[in-house]
Amino acid sequence: MSGFTLNRRHFLTYSAASVAALALTDLTPVFAASEPAVSGSTLGPVQQVSTDVLDIGYVEAGPEDGRAVILLHGAAYDIQSYAEVVPLLVAQGMRVVAPYLRGHGSTRVLEEQAPGTEEQNALGQDVIDLMNALHIPEAVLAGFQEGGRAASLAEVLKPTRCVGLMAANYLPQEKPRAFAEIVASLVQNGRWRT
Repeated sequence: MSGFTLNRRHFLTYSAASVAALALTDLTPVFAASEPAVSGSTLGPVQQVSTDVLDIGYVEAGPEDGRAVILLHGAAYDIQSYAEVVPLLVAQGMRVVAPYLRGHGSTRVLEEQAPGTEEQNALGQDVIDLMNALHIPEAVLAGFQEGGRAASLAEVLKPTRCVGLMAANYLPQEKPRAFAEIVASLVQNGRWRT
């Protein structure tokens, strides 16, 4: 058990250090200033995948063999919050999945006995179940507000499935390049096993 604690501390320390370092650096090396803006773009088409508990609506972009990134939206928002972030990550060769969280968009609970969003672990398990349904062994998990909680809970439930974690306190559409840069850094510096 002590090895698990040491690894978790190392992971969390490394993630925090990466985010802090990015906050102090110029963000243009990965995303050039001459890159065209993506404003006005929308994500789509929405696909559906079923787990034991949910029928999950999601958008996927990028190469299927790219490093996986799962983007999780906040409670009062939806996947369109990432409309300007997704193209930046796809341009770097990443496989990006943006699901509707439980109770949002086309995501529906399949059984009445399923735990609700008030059960915090349910949000984290939803992320793990989505990864299983899409055959994603490990991924960088990134989100804001409720999506940040879902990402954090998924990491706690299955730490081996989370290569990097970002829980933002600002909306990605406010700073899409900064958000994408931090996620890209987590992808580049993650401890991938596959």
